[in-house]
Amino acid sequence: HRMQKLTSITEQLKAKECKSVIGVLTAVTKTPPLESHIKNRQGITNLLKRWKHIDASLTEAANEAKDNVKYLSTLEKFIEPLYSGTPQTIIDTLPTLMNSVKMIHTIARYYNTPQRMTNLLMKITNQMIANCKSSINGTDTPDKIWLKQPDQLVKSLEACLKLNQAYQEQYRQTKDKLTGMPKGKQFDFSETHIFGKFDQFCRRVVKLIDMFSTIYQFQTLSKHQLEGMEGLIKDFNDIVEEFKSKRSEER
Repeated sequence: HRMQKLTSITEQLKAKECKSVIGVLTAVTKTPPLESHIKNRQGITNLLKRWKHIDASLTEAANEAKDNVKYLSTLEKFIEPLYSGTPQTIIDTLPTLMNSVKMIHTIARYYNTPQRMTNLLMKITNQMIANCKSSINGTDTPDKIWLKQPDQLVKSLEACLKLNQAYQEQYRQTKDKLTGMPKGKQFDFSETHIFGKFDQFCRRVVKLIDMFSTIYQFQTLSKHQLEGMEGLIKDFNDIVEEFKSKRSEER
């Protein structure tokens, strides 16, 4: 949208009407003025200086927007799995995704500032987390997690941990490759900003894996109806129900 607006403005500035006005004003500044018009001429000169500065700024902004769109569009096909794929399909596309990010950082004229690159990677991270949540819950609300099969749920949760691990490994591999080219631009970004939220999410996932793995083990034991286990299984089920109710109250 920004590129379209700036392109539209720069095209209008190239129009015949605009050029005619600038031409007239420029001509006025070059003709010998009457004494009474000296003040007016100085005002026009100052106005043209301001105009040239604004014109140059608009042209630079339009070029920046075009350059940003050019390079960010190369990410589209690698970003798409973050929205429509699974954690595993995202893992499969990580090498090409990170290579595209590296290309933007090393080649792009405007977008390769540390702040913009960090923000880009943070957006990628946030979408990975959203994808993980979707892979865990599907179309259900989070409270329906208790209705899912524990063994299948654990697999979904473990896939999220694998994605975070693969993402950070791919990032650091790319960073190490750039380190081998000391004259080139480096990945000097805040890893805390980029990965902190995903690491926090994964700490919660680890706790869920521990809990649902234990639930699955007790469910398996209860099916075998082992002698002397009834009381232990009942106690465990009571603890799970109490935990569920506490979680509901927290929400």
